Amino acid sequence: MQGWLERARQAVWPEWSYEEMMKIKLCFLEYLGTGFALKDTEEGVRLAEHLEAFGGEEQAMLFATGNMVTAAQAVLGNAAVSDAPLLYPTVLAAIELQNKGGKELTAALGAGLEVTYRMGDHPQAQLLGALVGVANAFELDEDGWSVLVGTVLNHRNLHAATGMARALLAHDLLLAGSLARDEWSEDMAERGEVPDEWLQAMQEQTAEPGLNTFLKALDLNADEIIVNFREQAEGKIPAPHIEYYIDAVMGMEDICCVPLFFRR
Repeated sequence: MQGWLERARQAVWPEWSYEEMMKIKLCFLEYLGTGFALKDTEEGVRLAEHLEAFGGEEQAMLFATGNMVTAAQAVLGNAAVSDAPLLYPTVLAAIELQNKGGKELTAALGAGLEVTYRMGDHPQAQLLGALVGVANAFELDEDGWSVLVGTVLNHRNLHAATGMARALLAHDLLLAGSLARDEWSEDMAERGEVPDEWLQAMQEQTAEPGLNTFLKALDLNADEIIVNFREQAEGKIPAPHIEYYIDAVMGMEDICCVPLFFRR
């Protein structure tokens, strides 16, 4: 399964069929809906105001306010207020930070979703999916992957499931991924490997070598997801923007700049 993980880390968007691509987009639209549904919540706004007070370059969107903040602030704030899998806030912030587009976002989400599924009900399924998604988004090579894994697994509470502990884990994932793009000496960055027990969990779930076992098995109702998104976004963002988001996500591979997509 180690070789399979390497394939997922390097996957690009043409790895999936049209039908599978649509499923990835629908999963992402579901995540956006939950993000907008939490907009203006008291705790979310309080945290957002605290994060925005630090200032910095506008790189990624903070759902609680709809404002653009640094990617590190966005991933922390978005992960804190939502119980969606870690994959979504971390990969989205990584893509926005690099000013990449829908093709790269789709590829990273697809790889992370597949890894998460292959671990079954393992308690670290979400984390490994996020690790692979972030590695894919930052296009990490083998050494970069080792730095990412070593940095995250050696310095964080890996069982964080809610609240600020979970948000800080998401923050570490993004920061470690961005650092892992560069070459680091052994003194500056620890190397690490995915635990054998995690690999065994994937092997037990499915031994199929294909990259898209999860997406083949996933049954989504597109109409229902779109209706839910409209309901969740109503009153949270301007009405004309709701249909734009739906159209933009469903045509995501044609979006050249994700941050601009969110600013419209």
